[in-house]
Amino acid sequence: MIVIEDEEFWTRFDGEVRVNWEASNLRQFSSLDAEQVEALVNDVAWSNEGLFALLQGLRRLRDIGGSRVNLPTIEWETE
Repeated sequence: MIVIEDEEFWTRFDGEVRVNWEASNLRQFSSLDAEQVEALVNDVAWSNEGLFALLQGLRRLRDIGGSRVNLPTIEWETE
């Protein structure tokens, strides 16, 4: 996960961003699109460790992202 805090970054560089061959299957998601992020989280292809890391990143992004983030609260579930 990468967070770009510069408000003008995507306007200026969207067409210039390229992935290398190792990351050719990367997908781009907006933190303002809660449905798209939910679908990503619910993807069955995640390993336990990968899903944990993603959720931790999303929790942190929600905490610091302000108006650029439209994500639900992600909480620990305890039994």
